[in-house]
Amino acid sequence: MTVSLKVVLADDHRILREGIRALLESSPSHEAPIKVVGEAGDGLEAIALCRKLSPDVLVLDLGLPKLSGLEVAQELQRSGSDTRVVVLTMHVTAEHVRRARECGGKAYVVKGSGVGELAKAIRTVARGGEGPFPQMKSDPLATLTAREREVLVHIAKGGSNREIAAALDISVHTVNTHRVHLMEKLGAHDVVALTRLAVEAGLA
Repeated sequence: MTVSLKVVLADDHRILREGIRALLESSPSHEAPIKVVGEAGDGLEAIALCRKLSPDVLVLDLGLPKLSGLEVAQELQRSGSDTRVVVLTMHVTAEHVRRARECGGKAYVVKGSGVGELAKAIRTVARGGEGPFPQMKSDPLATLTAREREVLVHIAKGGSNREIAAALDISVHTVNTHRVHLMEKLGAHDVVALTRLAVEAGLA
């Protein structure tokens, strides 16, 4: 008897979960069938189900309430969970892809892909392999230092130089220097442009 691959689906849209479940469980294959053993509508529920059910794979949306998909993946990685993560998302920025890898994601499937691509990613990851990740163009944010990224996040959230300095425990002069460097590196001429870049990259 063929053993099914146990999968948990985590997405905050129930109708989408039900559709994915039906497609995965009915997808034809000569390989192990896929069985959805649980569904989660938020990040906390996703972690709880993974701990309770020990699925082979968690299919994970990034935009979950309570805990984001990245935080869920990070927690599973931190706790040493054997459940492997396939990210299923509509976000396709270099920053999202980079962070998904860092947080332990083993495949990155874009919503709108065919069910065959998702099923293949699930089976590949369940066998211990790594599934597809989007090939991204060069990321301008890749040139930023960790501190510049922190400053950019605070700028995007509307923080003043003084507020950012207090939050990061640095001087106002240093914040201003970082702001100038950010504009130079990213080709942004004002705060609005910096904020737009941060939002597009998934930093804010």
